[in-house]
Amino acid sequence: MSLRRSTAGTLAPRPPAEPPATLVEALADRASGPLADLPFLTALDASGRPVERLSAAGLDARARALAAELRATGAPGDRVVVPAMPGLDFHVGFFACLYAGMVAVPVPPLRPAARPGATVRAGRLEGICRDCSPRAVLVPTPEDAAAAGPAPAPGVAYVPVRRPGRPDAPVPGVPEPSVGPSSTALLQYTSGSTGDPRGVVVSHRNLIANQTAMRDRCEIDSGTTVVNWLPLFHDMGLCTSLVLPLVSDASVVTMEPAAFVRDPRVWLRAIEAEEDVFSAAPDFAYDLCVQRIPERERAAVDLSTWRVAANGSEPVRASTLRRFAEAFRPSFFRPEVFSPGYGLAECTLTVTFGLPLEHTTVRHFDREALAAGRAEPVGRSAAAAELVSSGPPLPGVEVDVVDPEGRRLPAGAVGEIQVRSTGNCGGYWGRPELSAEVFAARPYGPDCEPVGGESAGEESVRTGDLGFLYEGELFVTGRVKDLVIVGGQNYYPQDAEELVTSAHSAFTAQRAAAWSPDDLDGPGGPARGRGIAVAVETAERDQRVLADALRAAAVAVARAVPAPVTVYAVARNKLPRTTSGKIRRQTSGQDLGEGRIPVLAQWSGLR
Repeated sequence: MSLRRSTAGTLAPRPPAEPPATLVEALADRASGPLADLPFLTALDASGRPVERLSAAGLDARARALAAELRATGAPGDRVVVPAMPGLDFHVGFFACLYAGMVAVPVPPLRPAARPGATVRAGRLEGICRDCSPRAVLVPTPEDAAAAGPAPAPGVAYVPVRRPGRPDAPVPGVPEPSVGPSSTALLQYTSGSTGDPRGVVVSHRNLIANQTAMRDRCEIDSGTTVVNWLPLFHDMGLCTSLVLPLVSDASVVTMEPAAFVRDPRVWLRAIEAEEDVFSAAPDFAYDLCVQRIPERERAAVDLSTWRVAANGSEPVRASTLRRFAEAFRPSFFRPEVFSPGYGLAECTLTVTFGLPLEHTTVRHFDREALAAGRAEPVGRSAAAAELVSSGPPLPGVEVDVVDPEGRRLPAGAVGEIQVRSTGNCGGYWGRPELSAEVFAARPYGPDCEPVGGESAGEESVRTGDLGFLYEGELFVTGRVKDLVIVGGQNYYPQDAEELVTSAHSAFTAQRAAAWSPDDLDGPGGPARGRGIAVAVETAERDQRVLADALRAAAVAVARAVPAPVTVYAVARNKLPRTTSGKIRRQTSGQDLGEGRIPVLAQWSGLR
């Protein structure tokens, strides 16, 4: 049973509502219940003004009408590409796919610059279409279909979400397909931080179980508003803006990601306008608010209604939490509102999540002990690694940390994170061997028997992430494939990146990528075969300033990693990233070494 804080500060029990079996059932129930005609979805424009609203009944009617048209293009189980679209078109299109019994495939927006063969984004879309063979691609209007050019694959139809004359009601006489908990709701293509994107097969059961657990952890109900700017083609944005509100009866205020990036005040003002707010963002977004909103304007925003500020999708830095909390203290923001979490598409979304309205756990650990695979708490010092807890596992989720042979490790030991839960997805679309490797792990206990649990499935997802459990909470230390190994010890690239970005003002609050040149395929640049390399973005162009900054950065890294260090300064926005904004470290090394990223200046300890 979930708990809600009473006004007296004590915890009072609140029995959780019985979750629906599918998202189709969830929307149909809401569309016919007491909340049917109340505002459910509100879309804001770039300045924060409402431009479109839908009630649950309105969304249900529009989705059913579009579903009838989709069924004319294919059969239940066929895939439908659902790109990011303006206003609430994505929401309508996504639920239309589910009502049609078809499989939604969320992708980035289709733009003229992203037509086949024009950009990297076009190549990604073509790759997704080759992988899942869709029958249709949704577009906002018939005019968009005409302007889209050739279909991304033979036999694929463009279907408008909004068509003049289409009634906002289901077409009579069209039978509805059978949709059950095990039916595939969507293919979530991973953002590809360490490889090519793969389609994760996500069922209705996965989505309902994972987001019901989030509902209970965060005590979200009909009095809560979810404020979202995250892209809906990413798992964090989709679950936050569509699934979580449905299983909790919450309402949603949504805006384009570009609106936030252009002016973060739009996001904060939307939060200010609501009474009880859940909102999520990656770590960089909180830093962007501090950088882009002048100090004199912060007191004009009241953030006292923000109850859960989720931080995930990329490493959470204690320095970011401190900067934001201090900067927006005049806005009545409370540090305990932060709730860092950890998750991945292969487990639907969330695995662990910090307890709301409790101070985030931040600990310092001996850096050399971490390199040797042990988490040893120490006092705060320049030599210590400062790590932010990602919180305890969600209800119904079990987390194991295992060694390379799959044996479960004790608390405080660093190993690969494996997850058992109902939210574990069904595998990768069309890749049975890889699916068996990733989704069917069986961690072993001291008695060499497979580990199992009453609240979780028998098989575990191998996350590829490294971390440890400490006092019941998960600390994530990095990716298995990104480790820099020096003298048999493991060093984490994000540690080197943070040292570089904090070494000189020219690199402050910039993006960085660290890698081991030994791990690269191909030439890998001048540092190949030795030490550690770090590339950092900067707006600085003065060569003398860059020389000083690079030297300071290299010295800071060399003090933590006993190996030759090479640091490159590159222009801003040059390091390759995933669709969710994560730096692609290995790709950065490859691109830099092969000349695809121009170097402004470099410092090398190689001789």
